[in-house]
Amino acid sequence: MNAAASYRRFLPQGLIVPLLAFLITRLIVFGAAYLSDVALPMITNDEPRGVLDIWNRWDTVWYLEIVEQGYSFTPDIKSSVAFFPLYPLMMSIIGSPLFAGLLISNLCFLMALILLYRLIECEAGNRHDAGRAVFYIATFPTAFFFTAAYTESLFLLLSVAVFYCAREQKWGWAALWGLLGAASRPLGILLWGVVLLEWAQSHGWMFSTISSRESWANLWNAVRADFLSLLVICLIPLGLLVYMLYLWASVGNPVAFWTAQAAWGFQSLGPVAIIIRDLERMLAGELPYFTVLNILAFLVVLGICVPIGRRWGASYAFYTALSVLIPMSSRTESMIRYILVLFPAFMVLGIWGRNIWFDRVYKITCLPFLALFTALFVKGVFIG
Repeated sequence: MNAAASYRRFLPQGLIVPLLAFLITRLIVFGAAYLSDVALPMITNDEPRGVLDIWNRWDTVWYLEIVEQGYSFTPDIKSSVAFFPLYPLMMSIIGSPLFAGLLISNLCFLMALILLYRLIECEAGNRHDAGRAVFYIATFPTAFFFTAAYTESLFLLLSVAVFYCAREQKWGWAALWGLLGAASRPLGILLWGVVLLEWAQSHGWMFSTISSRESWANLWNAVRADFLSLLVICLIPLGLLVYMLYLWASVGNPVAFWTAQAAWGFQSLGPVAIIIRDLERMLAGELPYFTVLNILAFLVVLGICVPIGRRWGASYAFYTALSVLIPMSSRTESMIRYILVLFPAFMVLGIWGRNIWFDRVYKITCLPFLALFTALFVKGVFIG
């Protein structure tokens, strides 16, 4: 038995490929971070004091403040209530919050890759498509956020788990992961809509038959026959509601997490108006030219929603489209980070990767930028 066969005997393909994707890309990320730390000058005056401190950047600072000092809220000033509680709560379990955050992020990312591989294999029936999609999401230029003390890894794991359990019609598990997702990020509440759609479709209701009286009659019969599952699914918003109740009791404003967004410059103007406004600000020198990448990321993912819907159905397309339209209605900033967790887009890219030239161009382009963006991030440059 050769070495490759020996590995496959003890580790199935569904573990080998995600594990390789994780190890190869994290080696690049940690290597770029280390080289940047020792070779490049610091952009800000906040010099790191230890090997872990190079990751204490931007949103991580807020999560550490929440763990160490609790939540705070001051109207019209950037406040920690804008950050949802699940991730900092997990960080507080281990002694060093920063180490805990990095450990949680990397473990969640590895588990997310393994589960994502399984989901795509079940949906596409092709392990090669699954392998490419897993590598594509791990090598995306902003995939270093999966390693940093950010919520990306945790939310990716929870959202993939929701879709996987919903497709398997395991409504209790889907509700549990959805509830946790709703407690981890503002857009986590979209997972409630995902599970509701999957539940309705499992009982024969489709968007294609939305005008059919029979379709609605079948849905009503399903509500009566499977009311318990529907009731369990409706527990998902509790992840958000519990946080709102906490804010109401502690700061007197149940939507303080939303109110606080204004201090970061969020304005709900709609995607078109926001794109025009930020392009004008970029040309005037008020925003970096990096803004173009955020706009392109939005347009590409929005366009990919069409093949997503055709191939995997309304729930995948609904989740992906709203996950980019809602934040783009307020600002273009960070879009290249937000799309990281939108795994349905990478599922489509995995299929497109059957074309060898697409596969080569994607990897050749993304890997250097992954290293570059990692290096810039640890030196204090805002990436997303």
